[in-house]
Amino acid sequence: MKKIHFVINGRFKHTEKTIKEIEDAFGDEFLVWVSVTKGNGHAIELAMNAVLGGTDFLIAAGGDGTMSEVINGVMKVEKSKRENLIVGLYPFGSGNDFARTFKFSKKLSDLKELIINNSASPIDIGKLEYKSMRGENAIRYFNNIADIGLGAEVAKRVNEGKKIYGPNFDFFKATVLGFLNYKRKQVKIKSENFNWSGRLLILCLANGKYFGSGLGIAPRAEINDGKISITLAAEVSLLDYLKNLARIRKCLPVDHPQIIYKEVESCIIEPIGPECLIEADGEMIGKIPLKASLLHNEINFLASKKT
Repeated sequence: MKKIHFVINGRFKHTEKTIKEIEDAFGDEFLVWVSVTKGNGHAIELAMNAVLGGTDFLIAAGGDGTMSEVINGVMKVEKSKRENLIVGLYPFGSGNDFARTFKFSKKLSDLKELIINNSASPIDIGKLEYKSMRGENAIRYFNNIADIGLGAEVAKRVNEGKKIYGPNFDFFKATVLGFLNYKRKQVKIKSENFNWSGRLLILCLANGKYFGSGLGIAPRAEINDGKISITLAAEVSLLDYLKNLARIRKCLPVDHPQIIYKEVESCIIEPIGPECLIEADGEMIGKIPLKASLLHNEINFLASKKT
């Protein structure tokens, strides 16, 4: 029998119930392993060990943070040792933005159908080379979206705040407060076909389409086209944002002279003055200067062939 390994976010309230549901759903047809995270970063270690242990399927059970850590754990293993690995997502959590790109359901039966049908395709993975908060050289991979500027400040507010009213409200409140308090930073962006410098509100480097609990910030992003989809907003106000919020939630482009959409294979972002923070898949990771690139068709990922 094939091996399937679930990495579950230990912050989830119904962990024991979920483990039983997983064992009941898969136990007759697979060798099932379940690991539960004990804190930030633990899913990276658990995922790496699962891959080295020879699992056939590795499933992140949680939200965007768990999925991102599982991806980073996979990327710690050299590619020759994971060529037949299939990675998947059982979505529950505060964000689930990566799941939105694939229109995933939250039903375990739908995940099982994908696995039984071996419905997997290669997806791209983003690579970030940057400075950690302590000023050390660091590397992080992202499957969904990385950004600098306002988005990083919003992620910081959400992660440090009390999550009482649900993710949509938490992100909306943090975004409004961010617009009111964030001081735009001067940055310079260089790539093979796009160069820009100026006062930046937010720069999104996208592989998936959504972030911030349902904001379709990157309508031109494709998960397997070998390109980073850039969304850049410069002199955009809170009023501009609120007027276009419905379009953003529908993942439609916004027609504004200070919003730019581009696709690049790689880019370098440098500060002109004060440092600017970086967020990747909902987690604050460091600060620019930053080199971003894309690894084309890097991981086999469970998703409907229609996606």
